[in-house]
Amino acid sequence: MQLTKLGGKTYQTLLFDTLLAVVLLVLGSFMATSTDPGTTPGLLFRSSSLATVLWNVPSIVPLALRRTHPEAAAWIFVGLTVLHLIVGPTIIYSDFLALIMLYSVLVYGNPHHSARFVMASLAVSLLTGTVWGVTFNIGPLFGTAAGPNIAWTSWLPTATTLSVCPATGLTTPNASSCSMKMLEDSLMMTVVIAICAISVIIMALWQRARHATLAAMRERNAAIAARDAEETRIAALAERARIARDMHDVVAHTLSTIIVQADGGRYAGAHDINLARSTMGTIRHEAQRAQHDMQRLFSVFGTQAGSTSIAYSNMPSLWHGAANVSRTVTGPAHPERLSAQASEAVFRLVQEALTNARKYAGTGAHVFINEHWLETALNVTITDDGLGAEAMRDGHQPGYGLIGMHERIEALGGTVSAGPQLQQGFAVSASIPLSPMSESNQAPTFAVHSTSITGNNSHPDNPAQSILPIWTRITDAAKHTLRSWVASISVVFQPKHFEQGESVHRFNWIGRLSQWTERHYLLIDILVAAILVLLFNSSTYNDLRLLANDGIHWLLPNRALTTVLTIALLAPVAFRRRFPESSALAMAIMSFIQLLLPASIMPSNALAVNVFALVSVYSAVLYGREHAWRWVSMTLVVDSWVFGIKIAAGWNGTSLWGTTAQLVIPGRDSWTAWRIILSGLMPGGMVMMAGFACIAAARWTRSRGANALVLQQREEALRAEQERQKVLAANLERERIGAAMQTEVLATLESVISQTDEGLIMLSSSPEPNSEQIASSFAAIGARGRTALAHMRELLAVLRRTGFSDDTGNAYSLKPPLQPAQSLEQQLATIRH
Repeated sequence: MQLTKLGGKTYQTLLFDTLLAVVLLVLGSFMATSTDPGTTPGLLFRSSSLATVLWNVPSIVPLALRRTHPEAAAWIFVGLTVLHLIVGPTIIYSDFLALIMLYSVLVYGNPHHSARFVMASLAVSLLTGTVWGVTFNIGPLFGTAAGPNIAWTSWLPTATTLSVCPATGLTTPNASSCSMKMLEDSLMMTVVIAICAISVIIMALWQRARHATLAAMRERNAAIAARDAEETRIAALAERARIARDMHDVVAHTLSTIIVQADGGRYAGAHDINLARSTMGTIRHEAQRAQHDMQRLFSVFGTQAGSTSIAYSNMPSLWHGAANVSRTVTGPAHPERLSAQASEAVFRLVQEALTNARKYAGTGAHVFINEHWLETALNVTITDDGLGAEAMRDGHQPGYGLIGMHERIEALGGTVSAGPQLQQGFAVSASIPLSPMSESNQAPTFAVHSTSITGNNSHPDNPAQSILPIWTRITDAAKHTLRSWVASISVVFQPKHFEQGESVHRFNWIGRLSQWTERHYLLIDILVAAILVLLFNSSTYNDLRLLANDGIHWLLPNRALTTVLTIALLAPVAFRRRFPESSALAMAIMSFIQLLLPASIMPSNALAVNVFALVSVYSAVLYGREHAWRWVSMTLVVDSWVFGIKIAAGWNGTSLWGTTAQLVIPGRDSWTAWRIILSGLMPGGMVMMAGFACIAAARWTRSRGANALVLQQREEALRAEQERQKVLAANLERERIGAAMQTEVLATLESVISQTDEGLIMLSSSPEPNSEQIASSFAAIGARGRTALAHMRELLAVLRRTGFSDDTGNAYSLKPPLQPAQSLEQQLATIRH
């Protein structure tokens, strides 16, 4: 049972097909009662009107089941056909339904069984042609037209030897005997039946490929709609992972830096008041920067990728000119080929590596940043000559920073590796893909070279040298414009990609051709329009020539101008599916202008080619926007009414412009003009009815989803809505967890800033503070930083446990592996012991 293809409404389909079968049965029975029984003989017995009617009745069963149980219905119909060919009338009116049954079983049946039904249809065609050829020439076996002189045992052999076939009583000039006439008739009727069957087979296989496309697209649209809730949940989880990742980069790094600076300032600054002031200022600067980044982190626009503060170009701000950090760049650098996300990822990568080196590499360690620019990627390696694996002896393990590093780079299609080096130190390596080189990227390089050459060889006294660069720029601009046009045209003619189902039809060329035409629909529409131009060009010429012959047209039509007119009127048909509303609007404007032309130029009753305006109406409503039918209906009413007014004006011996003049010029008979306008509703109303019928048909087809392009539009709309819901879910998740977390983190940073402000005031006071006061101030800041960092790790753990949008999180430990560094006294005590 083809529930998928029938949209799950099997009972409705069965009811409709049953009603159709009853109607056809009644019609066939009525025609059978008015048909001479002598024209429907049987192979064995004479026929009657009652027998013909009764043999039609069983066909109601397969006809009613042709879509719900197509294969069973087809075999039932084949059995009934063979049965009535042998023992009943050789031809009944239900035989014409065989084409419907063949079409149904090929379209709605199992595609793998198509070959057997094709062979069965050809075999029945041969049997039918043979039985008809014999019966129509000899007559039935019992009660034959040859009379009792022919025994039933020698019925066919004896009849074939006669010069005149008994059933016809006519001699055929080209047939030497009745046998030859039967052979000719059988072959002719077999060929005719087979041609009809083959035509239906081609149409059925063609339509089956279209149904496969529609079924696949419906399933995909249903899957997209079903995934809405899951995609929304994933978007919320991804936002939690992003917040956790960015919080680590922003806050955890800042707090770690504050702790390191506070511990260093506690001992070094106690003996150097200037160093204490500088260290305290650095701590304050880092806290303020973290405050700014946190506010942006929980803003409506998320991380605002592309910000100049978090980008590749701002990487030098990470080391503040420190002497222990060196940077090397090899290869031609193209920072503009880094996307906004890639630029931020490189910044965060270097930030993570520098922070880890600052915390774990040890005193006096040097950091080396190497950038290697390739044609397709940027390779970044950050190494240090510090402790490396030795730094893990105090319990430090790779933490959430490396997790975020992997997530950022791998989301861009790059790779990351991190770990201790063989000798000493730690190394982080990453490869980030670059965007393709565009002409806009290449243009500055070309301009520099061009300027350099001109500057070295220019001669101000030679005007040709000054004109040459201008001419070069003009030709380059022309080439660029031409390339843009060619690219735009190629995009217009690019085939449409459809989800066209399984490849069960790949073995028949009809299915492949059908789906090829679906993908290249624009090319097909252009070919159809070209054929219509060839067919209707002569019609347009003859319509205009009639005006000239009647003395209405002032000039004989020209073949070239007629061809141009036909092409212009049919051009919208060529783009009716690619640009449906624009094509319909162009058709409406051209039709309106054509109606405004006087009868001496254009016929009042329109041209034959104008009938294709209805095609534009149908296409605009079917393939255009959801509410396109509104403006299409308005233009249809206007053009139809103007057409009706022009026809009514011709009936009254005037013209459209004459009627308009009567209406607007004072003193003229305006009542006559209004009578003509109202009379135009009758011919114009007929055009309106045809147009609104096209609109209704298009709306019905659109609502059923029985068109691939319409389903493609729905898929795009579903995906757009899904993206909108994902953004909404991410914003809601950010708002849900952001308020309390942002307040808590900002309060912590504000307290650090307040402590640094107090420390700076103390360091600037007179008399100068002693070493104990300085150490106490830095110790308070360090303790505050450690407490905040410990709490931050707990928040990150909560976010990370539910923050992965895929299986990425399974590769990492969910337990916070990186704990706050021990205080300096504890570290010194550990070293002493």
